[in-house]
Amino acid sequence: MIPVKDTVTSQGIPFATTSIIVVNLVLFYQEVKYGQQFILPLSVSPYDIYLYLVEGKGSFLGIHKAIFVSGFLHGGYLHIFFNMLFLYVFGPAVEKAFGTARYVLFYITAVFVSFYTYCLVHPETHIPIIGASGAIAAVMGAYLIFYPRARIVTIVPIIFFIEIIEVPAVFFMLGWFILQWANGCARIENTTHIAWWSHIGGFTMGLIFSARYKWYTRHSSTHKR
Repeated sequence: MIPVKDTVTSQGIPFATTSIIVVNLVLFYQEVKYGQQFILPLSVSPYDIYLYLVEGKGSFLGIHKAIFVSGFLHGGYLHIFFNMLFLYVFGPAVEKAFGTARYVLFYITAVFVSFYTYCLVHPETHIPIIGASGAIAAVMGAYLIFYPRARIVTIVPIIFFIEIIEVPAVFFMLGWFILQWANGCARIENTTHIAWWSHIGGFTMGLIFSARYKWYTRHSSTHKR
């Protein structure tokens, strides 16, 4: 299923979401221009984290700077296209719910949480992890909490035909998450080019963080009356 837009009306320009998309596109242009010589010095693998924690190799600042930058790098045109499409569809509404500053903090935190989730499952992977999908998965988890009754205009390929339908956000998000979970569990003994557990970690973080924020804001407003 390919999301096209949501039915939640977000007024104004989603400054943070737009800025994140622009940064991703600018860095991807550099990747296309310079290739691996641009990507490798800026990325980090789970094994690098393992070596730092166990043997003290590397520096805390250097590794976490690489993790942060890795969250804005991509492995190809389809990778960045679908990541930016999902962020474009779900990001503005979540930014509206959190507020711009809190949304930026949420997104950056999700970059690290999703990376470390993958590291816990595949600590000996030497392949650098890049991509925004873990952080975008967190945005999707938050969207489910904030707008469970929303509907997602979705392209559904059916053999040789394409259907455009409105899918309830609950079904879209849970269907997407079940797919990530199934693939992650099926490949838990082997690494693949898709970091399924990064998606799972990001989505779970989005659910927990936004649910707590939603409860806190409701509880605070109740006390103020």
